[in-house]
Amino acid sequence: MSRIEDQANYYKNYHLRYRNIIAVIHVEDDDDKKFWSTQLQNIRSGEYHFVTQSKSEQGNVSKGCEQCLKYLPYLNNKFFICIDSDLRLLRGEEGLTPENHIAQTYAYSWENHSCEAKHLEYRFRKNVPDSEFSFVYFLKQLSEIVYKPLLHLVYHKSSKLNRLWNITKFNRCLPNQLRREDLEENGEQYLLKVKNLFDSELASLSLPVNFSIEGLTPDNAYLHIQGHKLYDLIVYIGTMLCKGKRIAFKSEVLDKGFPISGYTEIDSVQSDLRTILQE
Repeated sequence: MSRIEDQANYYKNYHLRYRNIIAVIHVEDDDDKKFWSTQLQNIRSGEYHFVTQSKSEQGNVSKGCEQCLKYLPYLNNKFFICIDSDLRLLRGEEGLTPENHIAQTYAYSWENHSCEAKHLEYRFRKNVPDSEFSFVYFLKQLSEIVYKPLLHLVYHKSSKLNRLWNITKFNRCLPNQLRREDLEENGEQYLLKVKNLFDSELASLSLPVNFSIEGLTPDNAYLHIQGHKLYDLIVYIGTMLCKGKRIAFKSEVLDKGFPISGYTEIDSVQSDLRTILQE
């Protein structure tokens, strides 16, 4: 028996040793627990045991998505995995389904859900009702700008052009630091700067006619920006907007709960977990 299978058997029987445990969930890292716990509690409240790292076949402590996926042959509704979609979803990677006892974020990562425009705007308005800045407007415009660059990112992922356009270069087109004047008119100057950076980088690249990716639209593209990149950008903007207002944007707005419904990506998360737990 392999080390992975041996650990899987232990986790699958965990609920027999600890009767209050509904299921064991292997996540990528400790930071993922809060998001997935919120989603699970909405489906079925109770105790869940989270595994954030486990042993590789070589006996090394390992974590991350690849470590989670090593358990794929041994999962059930008492031991399953919850992972970030990264770009796997957009690339059409097969097998990442609730029927295989895998739940995924349907956005690049859980951080993107913290930044979902309508829920973020609601939390922001509760704390800073007099602000003229609209996160809904800003993120809608940003989403339209990054849509085509994301198409290129997925299309060129496995080609020789990957060296010309990759996630590192993509992220360079999204500066994390802004000036106060960049936020005027809902970030108009910043958005123009970002658009110009992407246009310059993509000038020599092309896509097949009518190339598209199932599930990716100009409206939801921002949810597929690398999670920590979007999160850090929103933290910087929100902190600047809350300066002098005695509001800690990160803890009192951005991290103040996760959405559990209201848009396609989070509804898909809930649907997958419901499928797994109600077997």
